[in-house]
Amino acid sequence: MPGSFRIGKIAGIDIDIHVSWIIILVLLTVSLAIGWFPQLYTGQSTATYWIVSLIASLLLFVSVLFHELAHSLVARRRGLPVKNITLFIFGGVSNIEQEPKDPGIEFQVAVVGPLTSLLIGAICFLLQLPLRGTNSLLGGILFYLAMTNVLLGLFNLIPAFPLDGGRVLRSLIWKTSGSMRQATRVASMTGQVIAYLFILLGIWIFFAGSILNGIWLGFIGWFLLSAAQSANSQVMLASVFNSVTVGEVMNPKPTTVPADISLQQLVDTYFLPGGLRYALVMQADHLVGLMTLSDIRHIPREQWGQVPVSTAMIPLSRLHVVTPQQSLSEVLPLMAGRDVNQLPVVENGALVGILSRDAIVHYLEVRRSLGVENAQSDAHNQLSRSA
Repeated sequence: MPGSFRIGKIAGIDIDIHVSWIIILVLLTVSLAIGWFPQLYTGQSTATYWIVSLIASLLLFVSVLFHELAHSLVARRRGLPVKNITLFIFGGVSNIEQEPKDPGIEFQVAVVGPLTSLLIGAICFLLQLPLRGTNSLLGGILFYLAMTNVLLGLFNLIPAFPLDGGRVLRSLIWKTSGSMRQATRVASMTGQVIAYLFILLGIWIFFAGSILNGIWLGFIGWFLLSAAQSANSQVMLASVFNSVTVGEVMNPKPTTVPADISLQQLVDTYFLPGGLRYALVMQADHLVGLMTLSDIRHIPREQWGQVPVSTAMIPLSRLHVVTPQQSLSEVLPLMAGRDVNQLPVVENGALVGILSRDAIVHYLEVRRSLGVENAQSDAHNQLSRSA
């Protein structure tokens, strides 16, 4: 997710924090420090309330992290690759790079998150019972975590795709109908209806006088609406490309450049005359990297004559390589999840082509012109926006 930075790794899964997480952490801490703890647990100093509020806010996000870890660990155990977990303004998200292969896996991955939150809430509730009536701030923290985790678990069970409850709904429809595409459409439509209800409720609450709560509910509704539409488009793209291989769409004669020429030679001899935006870098007959316009712009122009391509390129070790036999439905989530526009295509260790978003869009344009599948018009629009 753009705007994120890594803070560590758990069970081999990268943990990232988005800058928006800092905003919600501050808002939660302020809300608890001036409202929750002073009203329910009197007699403490202002500094104590602020410290306890920060601790409670951080522990809430630890709970969210456990919720997402549950998703990620079950997904990985079921053979789905997990890129990372990102904490952001709405809580957290597990970046699972492939859609599940069957409804059973979908159900297991989706339901384990809310169950984890409900379990954490129950444990915190039981732990705070001996401290009730003692005006203990520790009891206050535990009660807050119990309440918020139960609410988090119940909220995620709302059948609004792509929330966990929406994915549970999709898995049940998928199991019944046998069609993931149909199940996704029904679940996403349900999610969009619920999102509009959130937005309307937010507007009503706003004009009823609770301005901040109204704005927040409307914002949640907008987020759910956007997420449902995006998730539906991604699944539709995957279904359109399910029978299409990389070899059918790739450019079998990509532009290649030597690794030992300077950036100035690269620009003058290849990029400007050919109107290129990228080129594969070769050392003899071996692929060693990728050079893009963005990589060139990062080098000061006065240094172009001295800097070799091999220094400025993206090395092969950092590139994602695919084979001609792979389905586009497998490759598209990789391109979207890793935010890459080009993928080298290699077979038996030899470069055989390159797959780019431009090539995929061109493929769709040709098929649409021939009247092949109306659904591909939407796919074309979705890919054109992201290319």
